[in-house]
Amino acid sequence: MRYATLLFAFILLISTPVLAQEFSPIIVKTGDPTPSLVRTGEPFRVTYRAEFLDTVLIDEDRMQPDNLALDKVEVIDLRIQKDPFDRFERGDIGFVNVWNFTYTFRIIQPAKGQYKVPAFNFIWVEKKAGTPEEDAKENESPREFLTDEVAVNYVTSVVRPPKPKPLDIRDHSSFVSPVPSAYALRLTAYAVIVTAFLLMLVVLFRFFVYAKISKPQEAVGENDKVIDGEATVLIEPVLPPKQARKNFLRDLKRLQDEKHLPSFTKKVRLSTRMLLLAECQGMVKNSMSENEIFAKLNELSDKKKKAMGKRHRPILALAQKLKSYKENIDSDSYHLDSGEEISNLRLLSLNLETSFFRRIWLGIKFNRKRR
Repeated sequence: MRYATLLFAFILLISTPVLAQEFSPIIVKTGDPTPSLVRTGEPFRVTYRAEFLDTVLIDEDRMQPDNLALDKVEVIDLRIQKDPFDRFERGDIGFVNVWNFTYTFRIIQPAKGQYKVPAFNFIWVEKKAGTPEEDAKENESPREFLTDEVAVNYVTSVVRPPKPKPLDIRDHSSFVSPVPSAYALRLTAYAVIVTAFLLMLVVLFRFFVYAKISKPQEAVGENDKVIDGEATVLIEPVLPPKQARKNFLRDLKRLQDEKHLPSFTKKVRLSTRMLLLAECQGMVKNSMSENEIFAKLNELSDKKKKAMGKRHRPILALAQKLKSYKENIDSDSYHLDSGEEISNLRLLSLNLETSFFRRIWLGIKFNRKRR
């Protein structure tokens, strides 16, 4: 009975320290050096695998190479691999996070032999539920987890046996395949798709832009009339600028043989008005008189003048002529030189062209017709 009592007391003495051990929420596993045999000045790497719970915050700043002072070994670099999906679940404690700390070391001692990378501490703090990380790092006391030492063989040079030269027994015949490579076919397919997409965008752009331009500025019917003194003329819908310039030049060509000044003035006034309505869509309306059109164009802001560019000066000159035509008709005094007036109007119409090459082509065409 006495021996049984002593045995029971001995078991209690042994089991008490084991049960009293504190549970650590972080474990750092020390890996092997790569390479394990290094020459003079050659760096080597060691990966420390940290497995920890969500309540652990590792102080990465204190784990940087500048904060590690190791004897006989220099810390060159640190690379931390954090993969949020690299975690596993343990039934008793929950999910465990895994970070890999890969340190690059270099031995700075002249003597050769076996060296050991000293053990150092991983600094961490415990983060309680509902506490921000910054508050936990400032308020909680830092804790440490000691790593293991790593042995490395340090030699002057490594002698490796020479590799035998491989035997080149292959046939050097070059066979060219008549079928294009898969990369070339794939590249061609992508180019066709991109080209078709760009062409579709261009077609849609031209369709919507020309549809917008071709809409009349106002709903003007073909039977609407403007009574100007004794003359009654029909108003046509406002055309796109390009079509309006073409019609304007055609009207000037027809008026070359017009000798009756009143009729010439009224017709050229109508053609000039239609051209201005087409060129100044959004600024000039059909309901505006000639004086109002000139005043509107003459009082444009600098921003709108800059937006019109080089077209502003010829448009303003056409508005001035339109105003003078109206004054001549109202006063019944006609003193125009039809030939000179047609030449001036053609020149102003050419200056409305924004394309340099089209302007040159129209000028050549105009001079050829004059001859």
